[in-house]
Parts: sequence; C-alpha cells; structure tokens
Amino acid sequence: MVLTHEVATVWWEQGVPDRMVWRERRWRVSDTPTRLTATAEFLPSAMTHAPERTVGWRFQVSAGDEAVVVDITPDGDGWVVARTWR
Repeated sequence: MVLTHEVATVWWEQGVPDRMVWRERRWRVSDTPTRLTATAEFLPSAMTHAPERTVGWRFQVSAGDEAVVVDITPDGDGWVVARTWR
C-alpha cells in the first residue's frame, strides 16, 4: 500500500464512482466500488446499528493494461487518491 494525496477528477454513475482522471490519465472503474464509512466516536460503544457516514470509496481502476486499487477521499470540493495498491 502506498499513501498519497493526489487530486483526481471523478465522474459518478448512479451514486458510485464510474471513471476518473488521475495522474493525467483516464481511468475506468473496473470492479464494484466499496463505500468506506466511519462511525462518530462520541456514540456509546453499546449502540447497535450506529449511523455511519461515507468517508471515501475503494475500487479498482484500469487504463490500458494497467490496473490499480485506489481509495479516494473528499478534499474540499473535490477528491484525492489517498491510497493505492498494485
């Protein structure tokens, strides 16, 4: 895993990432995106079904013969690639 903080432009289809431009390349999402969530720390640990908020997405992207798994997270009005796996 590599930590990064690189700007990505993300296009969405039915509420999930579909494609993006990152590192000056066009990438297509090539698997089912997984929503990354977090539960508020101030909630009691005994609380069942605590509300979660989306803190990012994990998915595989492909460009040509290259494929990479990325985590994207919100950054201001846009998105950044926060982690990658090859």
